[in-house]
Amino acid sequence: MKPSPCARPGGAALTGRRVRSLLVLFALAPAHAQTTASERRVPPDPLVVVGVAPAALPVTPGASSGLVAVRGRYSAQVRLLDAATGESRRSVMLPPEALLDVPPALSHDGRWLAVVLTPDPLTRAGRVGVLSTYQTSASAPTFQKLLVAGGLTGTTSLAFSPDGTRLAAGNRNGYAQLWDWTAARRVTTVTSQSGGEPTALPFSPDSRLFAPLFRGQTKTRLFESGTGALRTTLNGVGYGTFTPDSAGMLASRGRLIRLSDGKELPPPPYLAGTSGVIGFSADGSRVLVRRAGVDVQGREWLELREVATGRTLGAITRVWDGWPEALSPDGTTWIGGDGEGGVRLLPLAPPQ
Repeated sequence: MKPSPCARPGGAALTGRRVRSLLVLFALAPAHAQTTASERRVPPDPLVVVGVAPAALPVTPGASSGLVAVRGRYSAQVRLLDAATGESRRSVMLPPEALLDVPPALSHDGRWLAVVLTPDPLTRAGRVGVLSTYQTSASAPTFQKLLVAGGLTGTTSLAFSPDGTRLAAGNRNGYAQLWDWTAARRVTTVTSQSGGEPTALPFSPDSRLFAPLFRGQTKTRLFESGTGALRTTLNGVGYGTFTPDSAGMLASRGRLIRLSDGKELPPPPYLAGTSGVIGFSADGSRVLVRRAGVDVQGREWLELREVATGRTLGAITRVWDGWPEALSPDGTTWIGGDGEGGVRLLPLAPPQ
């Protein structure tokens, strides 16, 4: 089934200029199905969003669109595209030992990809490699840094801190590790209090705090990224999103929690009538939210709002195929699955 048409509330269609700027990016499907003893892969290989790099250097001076990395779910090729236009910037081939069923992580400056690798052939310890995204197509992938540790066995997710100095690794055995990856030094290991595996590995925008979120948790612990020390515990906060100023956390039911003392504050205007936040623009002035409930036709809506006032700048019916979705760093474009194995970049509002 094709995704529902994109429109503003009230039924007004997007302008012709916006429709023409809609980009649908399809995965490069292998010529034949790939079969091993334990699995069968049949093309097309769904294209998924690996991550967004808001601090990537722009191609044009003064531009601020950032990069989005995409790849086929089982593809070894990661393509870096302009996050606003979809134009190709460069690509990276993952090494043969990369575990393709674990998503790579993209650093915020777009320079590095962290990849989970097969265990060390001698010790069977887990391995994570960090690759430069500026490789030439003719060169074999080489690691800027290789992390090897027994605690990395079972890694299912990775995330860089915004400043690029820390790498978090979530593990299916119910813990998350924080690494100073440039020094190959483990900073701390955070064990789930609920017994569940990590569902997200968020850092505060200023990179000072690390708040691993575990399945089934009812409290969120905040750790110092530099030392791994526990800063505070937010009781009754099972999951959340840091505010752009790193001073608060947006929790369930539209709550705003102040991190300094755990006090609940009045919700900001941009949270009114929403069921969650998808992401903020790089400058923190815009936010993409999910509107609570559905309309009379059973459709979900996403709204791009102004953080300062809560004013709606643009809205679309939700197009989602179960894979990650994001707001472009310049706060103009929704990035996510198109429901048919591709990735769509859909303009919501012009730049400020």
